[in-house]
Amino acid sequence: MQGDDILKKRVKYFLDNKQAVHISLKNSRFLNGKILEFSGDLLIIDDQELGATPVYLMEIKYIDVFRDKDGN
Repeated sequence: MQGDDILKKRVKYFLDNKQAVHISLKNSRFLNGKILEFSGDLLIIDDQELGATPVYLMEIKYIDVFRDKDGN
């Protein structure tokens, strides 16, 4: 699938650049933090509140750069 390939490239970019991300999940929850690991269809994100949290690509609705309340 083309969408999965794009999502994988985005996840890999954020991981390689140690960039904090905001991930919206299809179940309406969200996670904020840095991606610790990425393999196959699974990533581990160090969420600010939950700590290390596994997420499958199929659960992700949206992923982008994390911006704090000040827009940074």
